[in-house]
Amino acid sequence: MAEGYQPPEGYLTMEGAADRLGVSLVTMRKAVRGADIQTFRDNLNRRVRLVKLDDVERLREPIPEGKAAA
Repeated sequence: MAEGYQPPEGYLTMEGAADRLGVSLVTMRKAVRGADIQTFRDNLNRRVRLVKLDDVERLREPIPEGKAAA
């Protein structure tokens, strides 16, 4: 990615989101698909995929499992 690129406020690049969560870019892409998170394109750099910061933070939250989850 180009040095110095700053996503719009409230958004992260896919790479930035992966770094924030401590996962690989491939894992981040799978998480976005699996959680049905919407991605966006920046009008100034259409090659960059963006995700909302709130959606990335939602991926950090634990999900319930077991009998209590059903």
